[in-house]
Amino acid sequence: MRRVACAFALAVAAPAASAWVPCNAYGLTPPATISREAPAYPMAMRELDIEGTVELSLTVLADGTVGWVRVLRAEPRGYFEQAAIAGVRAWRFRPARRADRAVECRMLTRVRFALVDTVDSPVDAGGDRPAPAYPQSLLTGRVEGYVEVEFAVTTTGAVRQARVINAMPRGEFEAAALAAIRHWRLDDPPASGTERRTRRFEFRLPDSTLGEVPPTLFASAPFPMRACEQRITGRVTLQVETDALGAVQSARILSAQPAGLFDALALAISRGSRLSPAYRDGRPVPATALLTLVFDPAQATCPGTLGPEREQTPSRQKPRVTRHDKRPAGRGEGWPLPPAAQAHWLP
Repeated sequence: MRRVACAFALAVAAPAASAWVPCNAYGLTPPATISREAPAYPMAMRELDIEGTVELSLTVLADGTVGWVRVLRAEPRGYFEQAAIAGVRAWRFRPARRADRAVECRMLTRVRFALVDTVDSPVDAGGDRPAPAYPQSLLTGRVEGYVEVEFAVTTTGAVRQARVINAMPRGEFEAAALAAIRHWRLDDPPASGTERRTRRFEFRLPDSTLGEVPPTLFASAPFPMRACEQRITGRVTLQVETDALGAVQSARILSAQPAGLFDALALAISRGSRLSPAYRDGRPVPATALLTLVFDPAQATCPGTLGPEREQTPSRQKPRVTRHDKRPAGRGEGWPLPPAAQAHWLP
């Protein structure tokens, strides 16, 4: 199993109550992405196996470039902020417009720096963390995709309650990832209780010709006011049909917690999103995917909770250090791998 790095972001929208003009304000045509690459993973952080998240506010100027950028929150602090700012400043858009006139607006984005495992062999490597075996039928069919698994880790390092939260395409990749991770025993277990973690597996052919893969772009939609007021969190899992470019053509809800509260929001986001596509023989193809959206009012722009001048309060939280394979990354190291979810704007 090879260790590679990528950055990704997930943004879920909510009504804002701030002085600046949000990029999806009423009467405003929001900016359209021209170039929005994932920020580079800092080499020192990658070597230390440190993961993190940075939330930023930024201004899209009338010429489509990025102007003002400010870090709102970073976990852990002091590790990824500079990389996130440098990456965001390179983004380019077709500017927002009002009455056929280009205007400046501001958006929020959240960038997650996460380490990813690449699977390119039909053989299980064994050990305390066996790699998923590339399904033979998909290897023969030259299909490439990805799976993200959520699981609980016990104090002994054993994995429990593993479930797939994202998959492209649906099917055998999911079974392979679950079969492997259920046999994992991790050497950094929690001191007490259990701890929820996620792991993403990129299934790439041994002779993969993929270079840069389009990132996932999530749409935005208003966060339910009831969830903001009552501080309700939730998640919705959907099955979506995508075209060859990854654009979602249709979506249906498979499960929702709590029932009904986030359904409309999840459908609105999914139907306006573009996922990293599945590939067959090096070409993107239409596919059925599994998509899980997590909603947290603490990370949304609920009225009175977030403005362009908000800063994170001091924290002494230690960085999350993962225990990925220490072997050289080899062929996959130079890939500009896609994020699982690229940044989008919040109103």
